[in-house]
Amino acid sequence: MAGPVGVGFIGFGRQAEIHARVMLGMPTQFRLAAVADVTPARRGAAEALGMRAGEEVATALGDEVEVVFVTSHSSLHHEHAMAAIAAGRHVLVEKPFAMDGAQAREIVAAARDQGVLLTCFHNRRWDDDVRLVRRAVRDGRLGDLISIENRSAGARPAVGFGTPDFHQAWRVTATMGGGTIFDFGPHWFDQVLSLRPGHKVVQVYGDVRHLRWGDADDYFEARITFDDGCRATVGKCDVAYLSPPKWLIYGTGATLRHDGESCVVENAEASVRIKEGDAKVDLFGNLHDAIRNGTPLLVTGDEARRNIELIEATIVSSRERRAIDVEI
Repeated sequence: MAGPVGVGFIGFGRQAEIHARVMLGMPTQFRLAAVADVTPARRGAAEALGMRAGEEVATALGDEVEVVFVTSHSSLHHEHAMAAIAAGRHVLVEKPFAMDGAQAREIVAAARDQGVLLTCFHNRRWDDDVRLVRRAVRDGRLGDLISIENRSAGARPAVGFGTPDFHQAWRVTATMGGGTIFDFGPHWFDQVLSLRPGHKVVQVYGDVRHLRWGDADDYFEARITFDDGCRATVGKCDVAYLSPPKWLIYGTGATLRHDGESCVVENAEASVRIKEGDAKVDLFGNLHDAIRNGTPLLVTGDEARRNIELIEATIVSSRERRAIDVEI
């Protein structure tokens, strides 16, 4: 099929509108077609951008739609991804990909059986910080990796990003898939996994708690062990007034610290500031090229599935108060 790729959205909140406006600037590659959303104001926002809008999911699955962006709230991602796949549409799921490993595996299997493309919007794999860190690791500046820390902290609930037309606090509401492990966890786990291509996680010890905001978790820490013995700590605290460095990595040859805008590698002889990272990528262009030209997706469904399996293992470990052996 030639021409721009027809795009549908299931859910049209703030992140979906950001996606839509990016694609509006790519008219030779994408054509915004249809939106399904339960909120009248958000249907109006979609119509203002030239899209057909309705309340039912089927609205986003019309003949003019080739790829569906699943951008509803997190607890509905599985249901809506499965509906789009059943309709024979390619699918991009916003993070989190699903709410547990079984859902994630079912989505991946359905897409494979239906012969459609499946990806997840793990855009923060290419944040400035992780591009610098990944380049330093890949270039061998640290030697063999001993431990990785990727953590962040703040003192505000994650409620300001959503649209007031819907449910402003859904991101801290457990029944809607809220909580910081499903909000920031997918990004931070994905970043760590991108440093360790070819390595499996063999053990997870998790600590997931609700302390203050809403009724979902607002603190998590996962300690994971890779098959070569390297360990990683991934975490986010929403009840904190001082923050750790985003990255602290120990290697046999050097130590890396990324704090704010500074990425420094230091060993016994020298301290070097890392100024060049991996190249930036265009996830939208990649999606277009995957659909039209068969280009490999930068983020695969299996990568997204693995991410959710790690989150699930962290939650199970925390609930059972023990480390659990895995093969992820």
